[in-house]
Amino acid sequence: MKNLTKDYVEKAIEKTSTAMGSVGVLDEEEGRELLEMAQRYVSDSQHFLKKSNLVAAFGAVEYAHGLLDAGVLAGYFEILRNKELFVFGKDTIK
Repeated sequence: MKNLTKDYVEKAIEKTSTAMGSVGVLDEEEGRELLEMAQRYVSDSQHFLKKSNLVAAFGAVEYAHGLLDAGVLAGYFEILRNKELFVFGKDTIK
């Protein structure tokens, strides 16, 4: 990405935060741990954004979103809403 902006990172954080609120945990142990890890990466992203480190902020939030997609693929999460936010969720909506 040639011009990473604060606005772009903020939108990525919003998208990932919405995605986190759109899943239900199917596997209490593994799923809960994965969701908490994603939440920590979003928190890290917000911290980096406050420090104006856009590259680290973007990397952290995208990693968080990847964890959510992986959780869906692995069967740890079910997508309850906003299926368009997930790569692997097209056929898992109830």
